[in-house]
Amino acid sequence: MGRIKKALVLTGLDREVESYFPDITKRKLEDLLIINSYGAEISQGYSSLMRNIILSVYLEKIEDIYIIVDKYDKTFTINPENLYAPMEEEGVNVEVIETLNYIKAVGSNDVMKWLSGSSNVENIIQSNIGFIKKNPLIPSKVKVHGYIVNKGSFDYQTYVSEESNI
Repeated sequence: MGRIKKALVLTGLDREVESYFPDITKRKLEDLLIINSYGAEISQGYSSLMRNIILSVYLEKIEDIYIIVDKYDKTFTINPENLYAPMEEEGVNVEVIETLNYIKAVGSNDVMKWLSGSSNVENIIQSNIGFIKKNPLIPSKVKVHGYIVNKGSFDYQTYVSEESNI
């Protein structure tokens, strides 16, 4: 029997979701490289998060990437209006935000929308899969899977899965 290869998991910040990883990936936690991120969202095709995924594929010999998100993760419901007050308290004024929007500093051309991300779990998974599969630096043999965990009912659903050679 061959050695089980490591897999990469992109997930949110909720550590409780990790208990589902072995069942979903058919691997032990020690065989998983886990990247935690607010909302588990890849916001740009060449962001630092995408860089980490690319480096993981090559340096850790990753052949399977799992996007596993909690259906009710609170980081998906970040209201841009709620970000203004703490930013202003720290000295970021509205002119800075307007300037960043004007120079198109982020992909969506709206800094606050970029910071708050999407609130739709299915859209996030679909978008993440697209960013990964379409990136010319990701080998075509890498399989990408998407799962939505529902901690309330103690189950998960497959959103997208490619056949895996574990």
